[in-house]
Amino acid sequence: MRAGRSWSLAAVVVAVLAVAAPAAAHDYGLGSSWLTEDHPGWYWPSTSSQTPNFELVGRIERTKPLSTYRNSDLAFWGRLAYAGHYDGFQIIDAGDPRKPQQLVDFACPGSQHDVSVWQHLLFVSVETPRSSPACDSVTQAPGFEGIRIFDVSNPRSPHLIKGVPTDCGSHTHTLVPDPSHGRVLLYVASYTASELAPSPYGNECKRFDAAGKPLHNKISIVEVPLGDPAEARVIGEPRFPQKEYRTGWYGCHDITVFVELEMAAGACMGEGQIWDISDPEHPRTVGRVFNPSVEFWHSATFSYDGRRVIFGDEAGGGTRPACTSSDPATRGALWFYDVQAIDEVEGEAVPPRSSWKVPRIQEKLTPEQEQDPNCTMHNFNTLPTEHGDVLVSSAYAAGTTMVDFTNPSKPREVGHLDPHGANTWSAYWYNGYVFTNDGGRGVDILQVRDKATKGSRTLPFSNPQTQISQVP
Repeated sequence: MRAGRSWSLAAVVVAVLAVAAPAAAHDYGLGSSWLTEDHPGWYWPSTSSQTPNFELVGRIERTKPLSTYRNSDLAFWGRLAYAGHYDGFQIIDAGDPRKPQQLVDFACPGSQHDVSVWQHLLFVSVETPRSSPACDSVTQAPGFEGIRIFDVSNPRSPHLIKGVPTDCGSHTHTLVPDPSHGRVLLYVASYTASELAPSPYGNECKRFDAAGKPLHNKISIVEVPLGDPAEARVIGEPRFPQKEYRTGWYGCHDITVFVELEMAAGACMGEGQIWDISDPEHPRTVGRVFNPSVEFWHSATFSYDGRRVIFGDEAGGGTRPACTSSDPATRGALWFYDVQAIDEVEGEAVPPRSSWKVPRIQEKLTPEQEQDPNCTMHNFNTLPTEHGDVLVSSAYAAGTTMVDFTNPSKPREVGHLDPHGANTWSAYWYNGYVFTNDGGRGVDILQVRDKATKGSRTLPFSNPQTQISQVP
């Protein structure tokens, strides 16, 4: 079984790596001139609070006040954290989480900069058309969009190896390790929010063909030979059955793979999907789920025993409020499903086990504020522990939360931290700490002292959308 071989070889990497308080008001802080744009840089003023079991222990602040500098995703290899932002990425030595050190803030514009890492290679998503893959390129449409590959063997001095163009760019991507074949695969997710003519690099973004059939109900698969990453290329564009989200909108937003179980979960705007990835070059849909209460299927992950799948709803696209007193508790929530129940390719309204959203209201602090704070559940991962099912999630203006869903019908909050200036894009558990990447604050490192985290395993690396092996 390929997944088993992949993980047994990945174990070699392990060996190598071994040589609620009262609310307080935010003030107007870093302003609101960019708050109407996609995923606002900085933040809307909102309340702040925390529970006693959450502690902020380390922080790397935003290094630039530019409106374009918007923190996004995270990945981890050993003691290093890789933090994407719209202007490039940071590499942080988090070996001592209480005293993190920024090794580099590497300038290379091109949103959104979803990141993953494998050994000395860093992969970065680009979905803003550029004049070239180079880091000194400028915005130009049509232009290069896709994956940038960096050599980060010297973390203080990364260098670009290659750009791989993909249709409609790369909103996100998911790393599928395949060391038995000396490679990694990248599942590149994007969607047709807009159309672009063919670029000089061969990528394009079109909604329909001449006969009116959808063109982008697909992902791109990029193969990266580990011995020669400069030879990386697109080796496939598998298609999937998919419900049209809006007129002409097809594609997936986020994908999580579970390598040992040879399955994946796709959050594909208007629906959730379960894929069989036993042949990783040819993933195929084995189940689809619809839910009229989900506005935008944004994120997905599995429990570490593989029995549950959690989908996240980014209602309002992440820029609008969904946590006001008038919003239902289901809007912008996490939705918990039994994986085995999602088994119809034609799609069905599978009853969820439950849903959950931060219960803290996020509304204007003053009548003069232009809008209520942006708030939904956003990027999340599950803890690799055998003592129950627990996840950590970001929630934009509502900060970071930890949820115990051991009983998937009755998830409960373990604790939270909603700090001043929160606009938390990503929050992930990694080796005893929660790392967040926040457009208002930068990178925060949190420690959670609670029995819910008991028995969490130490991992040699973590790409949060890549779960390697089961924790029964």
